[in-house]
Amino acid sequence: MVFLLYQEPYSMQKNKNTKKVANIEMLQIINYSINQEGVSRIVKADKALRFKNHDEFYTVDSIRKQENGVLENFQADSGVLKQNNLKFVGNVKYSNSDSVKFNSQEAEYNLKSKVFKTNVDFTLEDKNTITYGTSLVYQTKDGKIYANNIKSKTEVENK
Repeated sequence: MVFLLYQEPYSMQKNKNTKKVANIEMLQIINYSINQEGVSRIVKADKALRFKNHDEFYTVDSIRKQENGVLENFQADSGVLKQNNLKFVGNVKYSNSDSVKFNSQEAEYNLKSKVFKTNVDFTLEDKNTITYGTSLVYQTKDGKIYANNIKSKTEVENK
């Protein structure tokens, strides 16, 4: 103890290049959401990391059944959940059983406001139309879509 009393205190410098370490690491995850009607959502990921202030997911694949019976599928190479914001990066794909498809390299979704958006090139398809654009905001509560620099192709049936 006497030795410790006469030692000079030392301090450690935190290096910005220090690798962040997850509190929890999970591999080959499958998460089932169950309600009164049965399984409503299945989310799979190859890897998930839980940090102090966010979660990271890798190779995400989600299937969800909406209340109206429409099936949705969402996929991305990686995702980060920080508070109410989900950000997905790499091969972001959405499709549903109503023939709606969305593709982009990045997308964000706010769990609280229910706003889905992307600020990079995207493709949005339905049964008759293919739309290309450079950014998109979809307010899911109101069903309103705002997009920039769009080009659209529409097929019209002859009667």
